[in-house]
Amino acid sequence: LLVFPSFCFFHAIRALPWLVVGPGHSVTATMGQDVVLPCHLSPQRDARTLEVKWIRDRISETVHHYRNGEDLYREQMGAYAGRTELARDGLSAGSLDLRITGLRPSDDGQYVCTVGDGHAYDEAIVELEVSATGADPHLSLGGYEAGGVRVLCRSAGWYPLPQLLWRDTRGQHLPSVSQTHSQDQEGLFEIEGAVIVTGSVEGPLSCVVRNSRLQQERDSSLHIAAPFFHNAQPWMVALALVLVLLAVSIGLGVYLFRKQACPGLSSAPDGLAPSVPAVKVTLDPDTAHPMLVLSQDNSSVRWKSEWQQVPDIPERFHYWWCVLGREEFREGRHCWLVEVEGERLQYSGWAVGVARASMERKKWINMSPEEGIWAVQYDEGQLMSLTSPHTALSLSPIPTRIWVCLNCTQRQVSFINADNGVEIFTFTAASFNGESIRPWFWLRTEGIQLCLRDSTPQTLSPAPGGSCPSPDIPASPLLGPAGAPQE
Repeated sequence: LLVFPSFCFFHAIRALPWLVVGPGHSVTATMGQDVVLPCHLSPQRDARTLEVKWIRDRISETVHHYRNGEDLYREQMGAYAGRTELARDGLSAGSLDLRITGLRPSDDGQYVCTVGDGHAYDEAIVELEVSATGADPHLSLGGYEAGGVRVLCRSAGWYPLPQLLWRDTRGQHLPSVSQTHSQDQEGLFEIEGAVIVTGSVEGPLSCVVRNSRLQQERDSSLHIAAPFFHNAQPWMVALALVLVLLAVSIGLGVYLFRKQACPGLSSAPDGLAPSVPAVKVTLDPDTAHPMLVLSQDNSSVRWKSEWQQVPDIPERFHYWWCVLGREEFREGRHCWLVEVEGERLQYSGWAVGVARASMERKKWINMSPEEGIWAVQYDEGQLMSLTSPHTALSLSPIPTRIWVCLNCTQRQVSFINADNGVEIFTFTAASFNGESIRPWFWLRTEGIQLCLRDSTPQTLSPAPGGSCPSPDIPASPLLGPAGAPQE
């Protein structure tokens, strides 16, 4: 081992015929998008005959390798397979820019741009900061505690770990009594916090979740009525009254729903189904996110932790793990059955519903009617409707066979438990805006699949490896003839 004096090392560096230069600042990009990591030679010279290697923290972690006009993939990390590209058109001018597609949280961190020609070597460090802004916070009441009411706030889909803050109506910050977070399989954070609110807090309470990298935040507000801060006995009386009124409202709502939206509904527990064969819905592979795998007959979809080699076309979802149905509806009433199956149902994440055909495919959106989505979502133990903000639904057990019922004429979207005929949720006065409406599906859990079924079991072709039992033949009417407007 030879040890050279520091002055010799300094002289050798200064004698290099060129230097590798990075951007001098961190590069910030959003999850799901593409990013270019800049790097170039100074002074400018032709780099086509040089060896260019982009690596992570260690020399063995190869992101992209180029040598003498050829890309070498033998040493490339599996996480970057098919996702990197050296900008060839700039090599002759000394540009060594690296393009990474479909950013993931795991891409966050340092990259080293190295260049060598056998006689000289230099490198530059490029810092990549990946960010994702999550969903609107969901607020709920947790009961009495320490002389006040415990309020919970939860939001998912963030990277890096966000801040969670509480504010009163004057903008003053309130201290959290607890705060926890977790990461899903994709590395996205879910954060939950709690605060104790007493009668001294005036006006609405706001929960703010902030991405400090992007300086973006999402917030939701909750106004707690004064009776909640009274002593236990009046509160219990008020609660009992609220529950009675709620039960009456639900009963009336179900009756009106069955009377107006679902004429001729049978009272049999398993009889909530269309009077005619349900419309056959198939999945559109051109819209499927690259991490979604469709069966050969396009009747089921599952999530896979690797990006598939599929064309990046305008119709394809790039951020959310979504896929649309091929069918488009503009008028009339339509119904289709979706089954959820798998071994990890309790800890899964999925959603079913409808969406405007023109909905955004390439950017982050808040899954809600404002963005053209009407759906119900199950996420690790909680079923909710994707209203804005989301509405928690208290159903037990969680339904896994769901009729999705679209009424274009009355602008309604209803969800029915196919096992017992119980209404799950109904969107009314939906803003279809005269556009075509398509079936919509979201899935984020490996080992779970969503299966489409019609009312003719003998024609079904289950996805390979999936059991997805055939649905019962519908025996009583829920909707009028598919495609025919109803008065």
